[in-house]
Amino acid sequence: MKTAVGFGALPSFRWLAALILPTAAGLHFLAASESDYLPDDGERTIVPYHLDAKGENQAEAMARFVTGVLLEESDGPEKAIESYRQVLDLDPGYKKLAIEVAYDYVRRGETTEAIGILKDTIKAKPEAPEPALALSSIYLRHLNKPDLATRYAESALKSDPGRFAAYESLWEIAQYQGDAAGCAKALDRALRAKTDNANFWLQLAEFIANSNEGDAFADSKTAAKLTVCLDKAAKASARDGETLVRIADFYLLNRQYSQAAGYYQKAAALKPALPNLNEKLAGALIELGRKEEAIPVLEKIVAGNPLALQAYDQLYRLYEERGDHEKALTRVEQALIIDKTNPLRHHDLLLLLLRTGRIDSAIARAADARKLFPQSPFFTYIEARALAAAKHNDEAMRTFEQALVEAAAIDPKLLNGLFYFDYGCAAQQAGRLVKAADLFQKSIELDPKNPEAYNALGYMWVEQKQNLAEAESLIRKALTFDPDNASYIDSLGWCHYQSGRYDAALAELLRASKALPEPDSVIFEHVGDTYRALNRTAEAVLYWQKAAQLDSGNKALLVKIDAATEKVAQKPQ
Repeated sequence: MKTAVGFGALPSFRWLAALILPTAAGLHFLAASESDYLPDDGERTIVPYHLDAKGENQAEAMARFVTGVLLEESDGPEKAIESYRQVLDLDPGYKKLAIEVAYDYVRRGETTEAIGILKDTIKAKPEAPEPALALSSIYLRHLNKPDLATRYAESALKSDPGRFAAYESLWEIAQYQGDAAGCAKALDRALRAKTDNANFWLQLAEFIANSNEGDAFADSKTAAKLTVCLDKAAKASARDGETLVRIADFYLLNRQYSQAAGYYQKAAALKPALPNLNEKLAGALIELGRKEEAIPVLEKIVAGNPLALQAYDQLYRLYEERGDHEKALTRVEQALIIDKTNPLRHHDLLLLLLRTGRIDSAIARAADARKLFPQSPFFTYIEARALAAAKHNDEAMRTFEQALVEAAAIDPKLLNGLFYFDYGCAAQQAGRLVKAADLFQKSIELDPKNPEAYNALGYMWVEQKQNLAEAESLIRKALTFDPDNASYIDSLGWCHYQSGRYDAALAELLRASKALPEPDSVIFEHVGDTYRALNRTAEAVLYWQKAAQLDSGNKALLVKIDAATEKVAQKPQ
């Protein structure tokens, strides 16, 4: 008769049970209750208890298991395997341990021992599919016996028709034999399975997708099978947010963004706090071009997590595309509070400051960025642009030249057509027209598809009444890229005016005024000047007045209006 010793002599029974019972399923003590193992008033007591034959085996199995655990921790799995083998001799129904020990024997080349262990476990647990599946794998992969592998895979399938691993084993056996029809048959059997286990249908969908070369949804037959699997998974988990996310993830991975977004939205309605759910939903909506729907989802992300940098970046881009520069600017500034080390965020901020007319702020922030990133000539370039926008012409020209020198040494790719175009605009504004012409020509050389450079050079020459024929050619070139651009049409009309072709000028300038996205004082003034050249003073005054309403500080324009009005008043009635 065995006896149990109270606390003090051996580790407590509770410790032993906690260690063993979660893994050694089926081991249990008989006859003694928990109170039998508690000491009386702090004294050791020997508590007798009786075990039947089954209990004796299970207790011995437990002891052997503990020995194996300790040996595995101290000396490695090789030393533990014999203790685990003894556990299985005593309790062959411990299937998890049986499979682990069997594979240990396979790794040691002792396949016969592995097979014997698994067959014993199958006899002890005929309803469990796992040992049969393990045996099928050994017969196929290690012994090259597909017939026996098939036999045990079918046995596992019979034990549990709702376990996907059995169908997968049959597919692998058929593939091993080069039997394409057998592979298809295995998948068809799985598709006919009578189970409402969502995990089964997701596993099958993933397997079908991975077995297909290229885009799984490109082939109509494969797509139909996947749809069946995913629909069944969704039906089985209509109220399970986690599983709906898994279904959505599958669609997202396979670029089926519409279905992915739908399932993410269903999951969000059930369980909105699931990790990364809104991020995935926003990504799917953006891929679908449903950007207005993505914005509130992203706003929800940053409201819940003010450190969500990716969401800030996405919001910035979406607000920019919408043309909402103020909100875009806010999101960039918030991202910069979190991460000041990313030069791209400083880049985005500076461009937005320029776009929203915050010129002084752009100058200051560009100077700060130059200090933070001295090896990035881009920030010198942006500071030069900001200085030009503020009409600090001399300083702008010096800074552009510095940017040119820095970029040539550090980042020559920065010296593209746009750089020389911006530099040319600054030179023109500074009155350095020869240099401006050279810079515009360099811009055209580097980027012959930029109509702005053609128009800028052409219009500059028109204003100076120089090279009018070449100027007209340049402006017409710009119009080939953008025929309805009001600025380019105005340039052509003004070229006609400077060449003395007033009727042609008026036609183009009136066309330009109609093509305007919003009123422009320069174009209205040009129309007025042309009417005056045609001795149509009343019409001239009308357009000059329109121009003056938009540019009340233009004193020269006011002088023209006063002079023309006086002339009209003095005209005999």
